[in-house]
Amino acid sequence: MLKNLFLFVLITLSPTFLFAQAKELGDGKIAFTTPQAPWSFVLSAKGFSLGRQQIKPDGSGAYFMMSNDGTYVNASLWIEPADKCKTSKECRDMVLKAGNPMWGEFKDLLLSEIGDVSFFEFYRPSVQGQPLKMLDMYAEYVKDGFWVDVHISKVLYKKQDHALFEELVKSAAFVPKK
Repeated sequence: MLKNLFLFVLITLSPTFLFAQAKELGDGKIAFTTPQAPWSFVLSAKGFSLGRQQIKPDGSGAYFMMSNDGTYVNASLWIEPADKCKTSKECRDMVLKAGNPMWGEFKDLLLSEIGDVSFFEFYRPSVQGQPLKMLDMYAEYVKDGFWVDVHISKVLYKKQDHALFEELVKSAAFVPKK
């Protein structure tokens, strides 16, 4: 009886627990998904630690945060239905056009592709008055009616750090759910 009550409370109060949205697979790979997505989005993220995870109440979308204490690279991603954009480039342009007040002033805006993945990036010498020397990259993936918006950032950015961003973007794979 007590066990059943515990399961009822767990199911009622913690839908994110039921659908383990992010899962470490070993070999530095992490899989991300939502209950409605037909796949898991897998990144080679060796050295990254999972942080915050949130899921929409209807299970259609989710947000994930991870960070790497060794490289100081942070990455977050959204998985959502691709209602407002249908291609990587359309999604990239939509995110850029929408903007974000938290970006503040930036320079060196670049719109480009890494393989089939469209991205934009920019450099912020300071963030909220602090000299952080930060690079932000937004890479967009679209598959099977869903899109993944990946935001990668690094403080104290140096040009040689760009390889860390590119490796993460190139490592992405869509793995069908069983």
